[in-house]
Amino acid sequence: MNKKAVFAGVTAAISWGTVFVFGQMAVQTGFHPVLVSFFRFVSASLFLFIYQRLIKVKFFLDRKNIPDFFLLGLTGITGMNLFIFYSLQLTDSTITSLLMNANGFFIGILGFFLLKEKMGILEFGGLFIGLSGCWLIFTQGHLTALSHSKFTGNFLAACASFCWAFYSVWGKKTGIIEKYGAVLSTFWASLSGSLMLGIAIFLMKIPLDFDVRNILISVYLGIVPAGIGFTLWFYSISRLKTVIPGIIQFLAPLTTALLAVILLRQSISMETVLGGLLIVAGVLFSIKNQIE
Repeated sequence: MNKKAVFAGVTAAISWGTVFVFGQMAVQTGFHPVLVSFFRFVSASLFLFIYQRLIKVKFFLDRKNIPDFFLLGLTGITGMNLFIFYSLQLTDSTITSLLMNANGFFIGILGFFLLKEKMGILEFGGLFIGLSGCWLIFTQGHLTALSHSKFTGNFLAACASFCWAFYSVWGKKTGIIEKYGAVLSTFWASLSGSLMLGIAIFLMKIPLDFDVRNILISVYLGIVPAGIGFTLWFYSISRLKTVIPGIIQFLAPLTTALLAVILLRQSISMETVLGGLLIVAGVLFSIKNQIE
């Protein structure tokens, strides 16, 4: 068992839980989702570049891996973030976080088909328990009461979930994490995604908004959850079966729910509390063999 890898995954998941609250604070004041994503990953790329220089690790990029990083940037950076921030315009931050971080289901499936990984009884049970907790929080017992906008927002969050699952599994399948290391792999993916977002801003003719508060939020989202969180995630997923970090991500929506209550003054229902307990139980159950 690699305790460092488990700790890295838990730390990354908790940091990601902050994305949805701070992201919603930005997009609901009129800051364009594409701009949030762009400033976020420009900040992440710059942070990772400086870090690489400080630790004096050599930069390199084999031309044969350019398509792989293009695909990672398209899915895990551009696609995932646009889906997330557009989703946050339409639905609650906790719901977006839950659907996004329920990607352990997609990761388990993609890991089975692309990596030929088998899912043990404990991992399958933890995944089921965690998804049950997510479902309880998502429905609040009244699925049919969802408005059209919230349904659209939830669907976009589910698309973000699939993008991240593909990013995670593809990064492991191609072997680029082992070849480049977690930090450099994250840097190239982040830089690739930043370029795509910059092109999107140009093609969509989105006016640049230099609102200080929202840019600071984007910079935080770039350095902590992206720059540091993505690196820890790559480290974790490269040393554990992909389904384990996937299930650990259930801690992110729990973090989002707590912050939403504190910072956004959102109420928290009994269904959310019970769902959160199921999420924690699912995480502990799935990694039982990993920590013994």
